[in-house]
Amino acid sequence: MKINGFGKDVSGSYIDGHLGRLERFLEYIEKMGYDLAELPVTGLNIVANGHLITQRVEKIKEILSRYSLRYSVHAPNRTNLAFGYNHDLEKEVLRASVEFCYEIGAQRLVYHSGLQALDAAHTGMVALPDDDHLVRGAEQEVRALQGLAPIAAEANVVICMENGDTHLWEYGVVKQNMKPAEELVKYHPRLRIQPMIDQLQAINHPNVGMTLDMAHLHIAAHALGDDYLDAIELAAPWATHLHINDNFGKLDVGFDSETSRLPYGEADLHLPPGWGSIPFVEAFKRLKSYEGDMILEIKYQYWDHFGDALTNTRQFVAKSQ
Repeated sequence: MKINGFGKDVSGSYIDGHLGRLERFLEYIEKMGYDLAELPVTGLNIVANGHLITQRVEKIKEILSRYSLRYSVHAPNRTNLAFGYNHDLEKEVLRASVEFCYEIGAQRLVYHSGLQALDAAHTGMVALPDDDHLVRGAEQEVRALQGLAPIAAEANVVICMENGDTHLWEYGVVKQNMKPAEELVKYHPRLRIQPMIDQLQAINHPNVGMTLDMAHLHIAAHALGDDYLDAIELAAPWATHLHINDNFGKLDVGFDSETSRLPYGEADLHLPPGWGSIPFVEAFKRLKSYEGDMILEIKYQYWDHFGDALTNTRQFVAKSQ
């Protein structure tokens, strides 16, 4: 594998719209030796009702220009081109995210794959979608990304669809709808790599690729009984962006905060690599064909260990060669 740069995600919950915090964050990770920062659309307050807030963008561009870092961007987590609440608005939000990438020169935009049809049912207002709705939603996402791909190409941006992880509430929704637990993956196909590959093949455009989130996949593989390293190998030819952090491959038991779950090693903890049980060296060996950036998505409560996390990751990559 060839890593062009090691990056750190900028925590949207930490920034929370405060540009002074953005400056502090960027200054800190630059000093730690990171090459790029992944910026959150939501934490920067730059998109409102599907449109860029240009005054904010100009202020942020001025701040970003002070650092030697490169940048990638993460679209809002809820954006969903398959099963979102308002499809036209979902497209506008993602298009605005592409426009922001263009404004700051970011070449990668992370977008959580829309192959998750549980959110509406989670409200209790509607039932789970039927089989026809599931098919139509997946096809709708393909068409939307086919339409956005030329726009991304003009902006020199690759939209990178990210795989998902399992949550206890999802199993609860399945149970409440009188479905067996093993059907979760039917309503959350992005837990596995192959459904995303099927979509990428249908989209068939170089400006739509995959963000392989190795931590999400670790939890999903354990929950579904899949082989983690085989799944990594399946994703390898399609990955155009990497997210890494550590966890123990455990499902949560209903507690939401990482601080509550950490003593029990539950769920997507966003730990520094080396703190959990992900076999990074073996996993990186399965990514021999990968060339691109690697983003360390680590929660800001591990601020004191951002440097250690980068050191550990570089060592894991070196050992995998």
